[in-house]
Amino acid sequence: MQQSVLVLEDDADILGLIALHLKVMGFEVIKGTSLEDGYRALVNEDISAVVLDRGLDDGDGKTFCEFLRQQENGIPVLMLTALDSESDMVEGFEAGADDYLAKPFSVIEFQARVRALMRRVSLHSQWQLGTTKESSSDTCGMSSKHSTSLLFQHLEICPETHSVKLEGRDIDLTPIEFSLLCCLAKRPERVFSKDELLSRVWNTDYDGYRHTVCCAINRLRSKLERNPATPKYIHTVWGVGYKFSEPSDPVLLRRVNG
Repeated sequence: MQQSVLVLEDDADILGLIALHLKVMGFEVIKGTSLEDGYRALVNEDISAVVLDRGLDDGDGKTFCEFLRQQENGIPVLMLTALDSESDMVEGFEAGADDYLAKPFSVIEFQARVRALMRRVSLHSQWQLGTTKESSSDTCGMSSKHSTSLLFQHLEICPETHSVKLEGRDIDLTPIEFSLLCCLAKRPERVFSKDELLSRVWNTDYDGYRHTVCCAINRLRSKLERNPATPKYIHTVWGVGYKFSEPSDPVLLRRVNG
């Protein structure tokens, strides 16, 4: 089934070019120029990913991204903007964007970012269906074959179903958030630098996107921690990076043999 990408961009020329390149990549494209177009598409279409401009006809695209995250549907977002300051980038990631691309950008870079987003969508679907192939030891994802669900104090991570439970209630995570949590939790007390996490979770080594890691960590904490300011699970090691820490050892719940 052909995947559909929603593109919200107020500049007609840029919108046409983006749509052209996405179609060349094999995607169905749903076009819009406003927040209202975006809300309508979410109701009427099956959206696999969103390419989202900040400056839309009727408001800031950041508002649409925040709405998506409130729906907890896990749809990945590539945010586009002519605003390229560090603070603008941080705003985009804090709104829930999975990636951020400043205008002007090359076709090659745009297509590479979209492919990375769609790989994460594919992996998310495979996790849910239990068809993920065994991962290599260098990846952060936890494969459904030969995988072990982990139970920490009040926290269960199950890669077979791509699910997380905290104190018995389901926690909805985006594919990026789940991959990041697995990367940290499968190696408790192991400190990962931002560059390592960018490479392992986002498949990029561009240090200009270190804020991506910070914002994703903040979103994870907001969902997992009672008080994100004093985290129990995900800790900052100042000047180094982040680690997953929990007072008790993981309990092996289930092992699936292939």
